[in-house]
Amino acid sequence: MKQDTTINIFAKTVGQECVAMRIRTISRAISRIYDEALRPHGIKATQLGILAVVSILGEAKPSEVCRVLHLEVSTFSRNMRRMRTKGWLKVSPGKDRRAHRLKLTPSGNRILMQAFPAWRGAQEKVTALLGKRNTGAIGRMAETLWRKTRKD
Repeated sequence: MKQDTTINIFAKTVGQECVAMRIRTISRAISRIYDEALRPHGIKATQLGILAVVSILGEAKPSEVCRVLHLEVSTFSRNMRRMRTKGWLKVSPGKDRRAHRLKLTPSGNRILMQAFPAWRGAQEKVTALLGKRNTGAIGRMAETLWRKTRKD
């Protein structure tokens, strides 16, 4: 009986205090909002983020995109294959045969522009749900994370 009580205390503590669990729960709920808004354009929030980063960088190594977005390589690879199939990304060989470079195609630029109003609507919905103060805090946390994990 004592073990059950200890396990229950541990479980309640994790449930009430675990930052990872709470962030993932919030992330899934928010991702659903963005994915629902972007669905008519045939793109998901993760893919839109990848296209945005590649667009900002002009041309990017997959490792750079993964670093900026804190993506697992397998998640990135799966999305990159889909985006290549849809004609949104062009993959070119890099200086080293193992490394390749990504660039948005005209179709990739188009989907980024077409999906922007839907993204804006999802952004407004999430801001209304979380509140401006909390949304601003999330932005500041992301900036801190990027600054602290940036590799020059």
